[in-house]
Amino acid sequence: MYAIEFEADIQNGMVKIPEMYRELDNAHAKIVLMVNDERLHTSRETELDFTDTDIKAFSGRDALDIQRTMRDEW
Repeated sequence: MYAIEFEADIQNGMVKIPEMYRELDNAHAKIVLMVNDERLHTSRETELDFTDTDIKAFSGRDALDIQRTMRDEW
């Protein structure tokens, strides 16, 4: 497998392959689409909030002491 790169406009959901790559007609390809369009970026971005997360792994123990002990093992 090899990669080629070109720029094209998307019109009605179609991308025209440049003439120089016509030998790829009827071939299977893996498509990576890179778009500079803020509408797509902001609609998929999700902010993670862990403020209400209860972590019990260190309950009753000092996390800094655990880290110091782990570092001493090195």
